Amino acid sequence: MNPHQPEAATDGTARRVVRLGGTAIALALFAATMWFAWLGWDHEYYLVDGVAQGPYRTWQVLGCGSSIAAACVLAHLRVRGTGAIFVLAAAAVIGFAVPFAQDAASTDDSGLWVVGLFLVVVGGGIGLVVLMAVSAAAVRTVRRLRPPSRD
Repeated sequence: MNPHQPEAATDGTARRVVRLGGTAIALALFAATMWFAWLGWDHEYYLVDGVAQGPYRTWQVLGCGSSIAAACVLAHLRVRGTGAIFVLAAAAVIGFAVPFAQDAASTDDSGLWVVGLFLVVVGGGIGLVVLMAVSAAAVRTVRRLRPPSRD
């Protein structure tokens, strides 16, 4: 029995935790940046058949959501594991929700922004967890079906 084996396992675990933490922080910053890039600058409402809509257009929301979703999948490819799915989803949701809440609270006197924040956190969190779980399962399936290399 190697007396250094438990220490080596601990070092590997510590490296994975540090890698996950760094990736989560980067993902949170990316999600916040996407909020500012896609949505944070737009505060103008527009009329559709005489009814005020907005302030965001469909293309803005789809672009923002797609950017964050793609970043989450790529981040999970970097740090795999079931636990990583939840950490990365939470990081992305928090990164997006903080600037959203700050902007919404400053422009909404009714207090309904809290409902929007709840929907962003719960809906976004569930959606990102499902997306990363499905993409991880797809990657595992593709790897399992791939023929072994002949090198």
